[in-house]
Amino acid sequence: MLNILTITPFGFVLELEQDGCFYTPQPYTLFVNGTPLLTGSDPVISLFGLTPDTEYRVEIHGLGESAAATIRTERCGFAIHIKDYNAAGDGIRNDTAAIHAAIYSAPPHSVVIFPRGEYLVEHLFLKSGVDLYLEEGAVLRQNPNRDALAIVKGYQKSYDYTDAVINASWEGNPLDCFCSLIYGKDVQQVRIYGDGTLNGSGMEGGWWNEPKKKNRAYRPRNVSLVNCSDITVCGLTSQNSAAWNIHPLYSSNLAFYGLTIQSDPDSPNTDGLNPESCENVEIVGCRFQVGDDCIAIKSGKLFLSRRHLRPSRKITVRRCLMEEGHGGVVIGSEISCGVQDVLVQNCLFRRTDRGFRIKTRRGRGSTSVVDGVRFSHVKMEQVSHCFVINMFYHCDPDGHSDLVQCKEALPVGAETPAVQNITLSDICADEIAGSAVFLYGLPESPIRNVTVKNSRFRFAQQRLLECPDLMDDPVLIPNLGVYAKNVQELTFKNNQIEGTHVDKMEQEEKA
Repeated sequence: MLNILTITPFGFVLELEQDGCFYTPQPYTLFVNGTPLLTGSDPVISLFGLTPDTEYRVEIHGLGESAAATIRTERCGFAIHIKDYNAAGDGIRNDTAAIHAAIYSAPPHSVVIFPRGEYLVEHLFLKSGVDLYLEEGAVLRQNPNRDALAIVKGYQKSYDYTDAVINASWEGNPLDCFCSLIYGKDVQQVRIYGDGTLNGSGMEGGWWNEPKKKNRAYRPRNVSLVNCSDITVCGLTSQNSAAWNIHPLYSSNLAFYGLTIQSDPDSPNTDGLNPESCENVEIVGCRFQVGDDCIAIKSGKLFLSRRHLRPSRKITVRRCLMEEGHGGVVIGSEISCGVQDVLVQNCLFRRTDRGFRIKTRRGRGSTSVVDGVRFSHVKMEQVSHCFVINMFYHCDPDGHSDLVQCKEALPVGAETPAVQNITLSDICADEIAGSAVFLYGLPESPIRNVTVKNSRFRFAQQRLLECPDLMDDPVLIPNLGVYAKNVQELTFKNNQIEGTHVDKMEQEEKA
């Protein structure tokens, strides 16, 4: 069955609704107006380079019963070509001013077109109602020179100090950051699409020397969206970001379709896509190969939760491929506003350190509640640890303090987080090096209502002897399938654990 995800004047994005995890069961051939255009097995097809206001007959052959649809591309009101505004596209001359002239002179419902070429810019600011279309071969590259980049104030106070707005954040706090390659603030109804590439020049400019240290400001992202709504990003490749690739903050109604997100495997904190305090987010058919977490869902630290209480909620991750990275889909650890209603399904995880991970700690606060996460029909291959929930995650300067790491029950109060209502079903995991399920709650705030069902976990011959997540006084699990401590209402049914000499759940095993 063909599902049309989005239609633009110059192309569209389709989803093949098939059983299985990411790839279609067998290769297919895509025909457009009777002509075969491509053969593949990706579940999401981005097709650009088409003509506006034109009808196309699309057919998929090779998946059993053929699927077909007639699709008309959108009418294009204004097509703004950046080379008409004196953009060079030679990778040498600075094209920032020319492209901004094109964007900000464009009337509503315009498309700003980037033809083939390399466009060197400091940063581009989005404008409501104006789309960006990067044609095949178009590369938007950020100047790696810190002296050339603007700094965005994280917490901009009003003149009389009675009000403040947040323009940027770094690891859950409103801190100054170098402006991203593409930056949107308070914009609506924007699409960024095409076959082009966003290159953050992360490997240049010394961004990864002492990467956690502030050097005038914190590192830029490839895309930052702050307090935006109705934004679609599709088809593009995001690569070589100096920090997180794509970071929406305080934004809603977001769609990310058919993206390829790549970072050097040894690059620090180069996450793929991190929605923070966002609502109604769809991530479909994206490929990740990054130096940190592929997708990390966040909602800020305690300071933000006490001033701008906005949880992340209604987030769907579907038909995505996570190929290498610290975590496939991660919640935390900056989740002081909470995370609600997350669905991950029909995805494939390969060689990630962890598959699904929730990380939190005392100090995130009583509003830091993870509630309602469903993880289903997911395949994992050579993942070190499949499912990890750790409420003793030792991050931040106080991460090794008694408050965070004390294994005895402390009073429940304003510092205490919670995790509840987690369902893991229909998982197929092969060549696991570490653990299948590792759950470690707080004694005063146990993990509540976890269900693992209808799943198969098959272990590798070579096993890891390590704690599945970062905590002091670590738990070691030699040849254990499942470990649970400080967990209430844990249901483990209709599962298979193969390749380990312990095939039952252990509640209190500690080395």
